[in-house]
Amino acid sequence: MKKQLIHSTLAALTLFFTACSGTDDSPVLAQNSDTTQLLGKWKIYKAVYGQGTEPLFYDISGCGKEVLEFTNDGEVTETVYSDDDCYFGGTGTYSWWVEGNEIHYGAQNIYYHIVTVDGNELVLDATAEADYIKYYKRAE
Repeated sequence: MKKQLIHSTLAALTLFFTACSGTDDSPVLAQNSDTTQLLGKWKIYKAVYGQGTEPLFYDISGCGKEVLEFTNDGEVTETVYSDDDCYFGGTGTYSWWVEGNEIHYGAQNIYYHIVTVDGNELVLDATAEADYIKYYKRAE
């Protein structure tokens, strides 16, 4: 019984120190060929803000209303245009990384949205953080 208690205590301590290691908590930036279809520019064409609401549709001709550009170094640039004449509305830089079997977009260790890519469509699922889903088409 005493040996079993000692082994259990050692196992628990090993698990505790392994789980508390600083490098284990940080997601690893994706640098593999499985994410190559993600790279490039994407224009928003549809968004659903709030569960059960009607989708909003956006014109993707011209510059587009909102453009995401995913680069190989784990960065995402979001550019927003305020009208159809491509009047610049603002830009922001975020990160993307792979954690488990998911592609995440956002600010590491603060918040993230789940990204899926299927051919020429990218879906940004922010329902857990901000209650919206955005749909993008690959820019030409």
